[in-house]
Amino acid sequence: MGHNLVQTGTSQASARLCRLLSNPSSRFLVLQGLVTIILSYELLFGAESVVSRVMSNSLVVGLWLGILVIAMLPQAVLGAGWFSTGLVAVDTLLVTTVIYLSGNARSDLYIAYFVLMLVAASVRRLSHLLGLSLLLSAGYAVVLYEGVLQTGVMATGQLLGIPVLLVMAVFYGVALESTVVAQEEKASLQKDVEQLKKTEEELETAKTQLEARIKFLKEDLAKANVGLREGHVVRKGLERQLHEAQKMEAVGRVTARIAGEFGALFAVIGKQTGVMLSGLQPNDPVRSSADELFRVGERAATLTAQLIALECESRHVGHIWSVQAVFADLHSMIVSLLPDHIELVVKVDEQVAYAEVDREGLETVLLQLVVNARDAMPNGGRLTIEIKTIADLSTLARPVSINTIHSQILIQISDTGTGMSLNTQAHMFEPLFSTKETNIGLGLTAVFGIVKQNCGLLDVESRPGQGTVVRVLFPAAPAQEVRDEITPKAMLAKGDETILLVEESEIERKLARSILQRHRYRVLEAASSVEALMLTQHYKGIVHLAVSPLVMREIGGRELARRLLSQHPTMKTLFVSGYDDETIQHHRINQRFVLQHPYRQSGLVEKVREMLDAA
Repeated sequence: MGHNLVQTGTSQASARLCRLLSNPSSRFLVLQGLVTIILSYELLFGAESVVSRVMSNSLVVGLWLGILVIAMLPQAVLGAGWFSTGLVAVDTLLVTTVIYLSGNARSDLYIAYFVLMLVAASVRRLSHLLGLSLLLSAGYAVVLYEGVLQTGVMATGQLLGIPVLLVMAVFYGVALESTVVAQEEKASLQKDVEQLKKTEEELETAKTQLEARIKFLKEDLAKANVGLREGHVVRKGLERQLHEAQKMEAVGRVTARIAGEFGALFAVIGKQTGVMLSGLQPNDPVRSSADELFRVGERAATLTAQLIALECESRHVGHIWSVQAVFADLHSMIVSLLPDHIELVVKVDEQVAYAEVDREGLETVLLQLVVNARDAMPNGGRLTIEIKTIADLSTLARPVSINTIHSQILIQISDTGTGMSLNTQAHMFEPLFSTKETNIGLGLTAVFGIVKQNCGLLDVESRPGQGTVVRVLFPAAPAQEVRDEITPKAMLAKGDETILLVEESEIERKLARSILQRHRYRVLEAASSVEALMLTQHYKGIVHLAVSPLVMREIGGRELARRLLSQHPTMKTLFVSGYDDETIQHHRINQRFVLQHPYRQSGLVEKVREMLDAA
């Protein structure tokens, strides 16, 4: 038990000593105190001192003042690496000086002391230095003992050599170990700092990579959102197109049936009015009512015939045309349709776009859309016509769906006019629907029907106050099928006669004038019977043929022909009527002089040539 108590006390003392020496201030004070005690003893009790007692006392006081100075230094100075190195240098100088001044500067002590300094410089641990110092002290004691045996005398200062060596060994060991530990801590700290910097760089790199990945993910997410929105827009657009197509198909079927039924009724009305008119005197008061009934019936018969023609599934296609060439032929006519306050911008692709379409239908579509755009800009604006070939439909501003691998020819007509509301757009393709009080016709219904018959697609985008964009897409003719444009035999007939063309419909009049002028005829154009009379009065040449509706508002076709014959006795007249041949016969009109409406341009050219060549 006593042994355990002694061991426990030793352990506690060692622990307290370690805690004491771990503090830089306490460590340096203890070590410097030991050095000062040994050196003071050397100065005060050395028998062979080379200095006076006063000088020795002064040196002792200086040594103890040095301890006081160390005690007053701040921890930052005591913990600095340079301080322990400097203190070792100062104490080495002091020990050397004191050994010399105390009269102990014999060669054996100096040699032992310098060997101790070399040993202290070569080891890095206090335990190693203490072990070597004990061996060195033992060697010094042996040398000292031999000297005493030889001389028989031993001075007091000689015995102090051993504690001086041991104390300086401890001092050097602690100082050097503190320096080594400080250097190791500094190296470790630098290593930690470098590791932290490396870790920081790695974190920065990881952060940059993460930010880049997040950026890419955001971009991918944005693209996905755009794709979803575009997909939603495409789906809505396809649903709208499907709904519009289904609605127009249903409306077309119903309209065709109703038109067929009403056509038969109007034919009966036309026949009966013919019978009535044939039995009435010119001055009979009932005759004007019968004429009005005939006129209204003829107009209704024309509309029903047009509706039936639009719903007809047959396509007037068989020729491949250059869309640019067709537009070029209509360009001057389009310019004449536009007032000065509307700017015309034309963007036609240089690459020739061929399409297998009905030329007459294509011309009707172009003129009808131009007239609609013009009427939407009463105060002026800009009308843009664009024609180009599109291989990728996704490049369009608004998605469309066409089940084909072929390229499409885009005809886009846009205006800066009043635009259309959603309610107007919902009804714009319906027969006889119009936003104009004075213009009741087929309009966009005819455009829709023609585009459908030619396997095309019609898309309208409009907003109130922001104008309207109409896109017409026709399948482009495959390259291997493109050939020279074929002109029907009937279209080759040409002449140089003068023709008076009377037609209330602006578009039909422009189209008829265009086809006649392309066949070298001179055309006098009039929008009404009154205008026709005024025009012929001022015309000095011969009018060979008048093409006129059978029924008109101011003056009927037959009355107009009678008045024109007084000015041009040799003139012939070709009547245009929506009634069929049987109804025309009831009005005592030779069907050879009648062109049934609606007619094709080739039919007009054939009939004109037939009338002019007839005896």
